Amino acid sequence: MEEHLQVGIIVDSFGLDGTIKIKSSTTKGEIRYKKGNELLLVNNDEIVCKLHVLSRRSNGMFDFVKFEEINSKEEALSKKGMEIQTLKDSSVLKKGEYFYSDLRGCQIVDNKTKNILGVVKEVEEFPAQITLRVKRENLTDFFVPFIKEFIVEVDIENKTILINVFEGML
Repeated sequence: MEEHLQVGIIVDSFGLDGTIKIKSSTTKGEIRYKKGNELLLVNNDEIVCKLHVLSRRSNGMFDFVKFEEINSKEEALSKKGMEIQTLKDSSVLKKGEYFYSDLRGCQIVDNKTKNILGVVKEVEEFPAQITLRVKRENLTDFFVPFIKEFIVEVDIENKTILINVFEGML
């Protein structure tokens, strides 16, 4: 079965020609929205149709993408809230890079005590860095910045992430 990755969520139209404003959930917009690429329009986990990229520009958080199949502001607005997805393809990753979906569900382990602290619930992007939201049993979630000072080792195969715990983190 093919696995898909969310590239972004349609938040609005942009202009009259059907260009779509997408809140990106990818750091590889230049690859995902390359002219000619095929992406999937998904609504409530159901594939609505395939879309083909004509052009893309970005302002950081948002991508403005023109698809061959959407040609008016009204068509674009009718897609608001739907997801743009792509097939999961590990060949686009460099060594040491991960898909956010690979990090979800990983156990977070304290590097000193080797205790399991929780499980990655979500990967969130903040202006300063990527952050892991960790769910704990009967406790509030905590956050781990996805930077080398905190992340010791990521083992996707065994679904574990070894972290340095600092005072005030938990």
